[in-house]
Amino acid sequence: MSLNCREDSPAHGCFLEAPFNYNEARYVIIGVPYDSTSSWGVGSRFGPSAIIEASRYMDPYDIELDCIPLESGIHTMPELSVMGIAPTRMIDAVYSKVACVLSDGKVPVILGGEHTVSLGAIKAAREFGVEYLVVLDAHADFYDEYEGERFSHATVTMRASEIVSRTLVMGVRTIGWEEKKLLSDREDVRVLYRESLRDQAISEIKKEVKGRKMYLSVDVDVLDPCYVPCVSTPEPDGLSWRELTHILREIIHSSEVIAMDFVEFSPCHGMRSDSYSIARLVYKAIGYHATNPRNGNFGYNSNE
Repeated sequence: MSLNCREDSPAHGCFLEAPFNYNEARYVIIGVPYDSTSSWGVGSRFGPSAIIEASRYMDPYDIELDCIPLESGIHTMPELSVMGIAPTRMIDAVYSKVACVLSDGKVPVILGGEHTVSLGAIKAAREFGVEYLVVLDAHADFYDEYEGERFSHATVTMRASEIVSRTLVMGVRTIGWEEKKLLSDREDVRVLYRESLRDQAISEIKKEVKGRKMYLSVDVDVLDPCYVPCVSTPEPDGLSWRELTHILREIIHSSEVIAMDFVEFSPCHGMRSDSYSIARLVYKAIGYHATNPRNGNFGYNSNE
């Protein structure tokens, strides 16, 4: 372990102040400050830096996992310079960076920014064998075009489904009629609505994703607004913290997640609890990944 972040780390600091350089790290944090297609709450461009700032105040020991996931190595790259550019150019920039990280055998963890940033990462992951996408989101994001844009936060699942072979969207609790009709014709895209997320459904999902190489995308508005009120498009009756972490653990421990993202956080002035919660959520996901027996059995103890 090196003593400080190298010169290729961001000036504002590293996630959890992790002192790993790029070569030492297993997980690579990539901030993508982009919200140019946001249709209501603009400000998710500030999400990555707010999450990283909040992470500096977290304890690295995880009570649930009884280990320190940080010890598996986390490096933070500088934020991508994508603010204000066209969506397709931003997607290309994310693709190039994520493909580079994957080619080095590391796990990219992308922090948005609006949900459109996922497309570049999913495209890169597809070239490394990913055919399965799991999205946790309050919205279906399955418009073919939204406000004149084919590449938008509201079309991201539609565009992503054109990249991968199979898509599962979980936690949806609002959907447009146009989206509903488009989904009715797609056997390769499955939507699990909020009311369907019960233990039996999660058990079925575990069987479906078991052993699959996949990409995981978490739109943080899947959480109820009481947990994270500052999102681009809030929707009531969301998942609780415990529900979401349970789902993440079951999915990550059952499959081979090679990349993941956390998007749509739009910080509110003067509020710190939600940025801290999302930083904790990101760290939880890294911890679940690090303790997956398929990923080296780091600190894992299970009867499975």
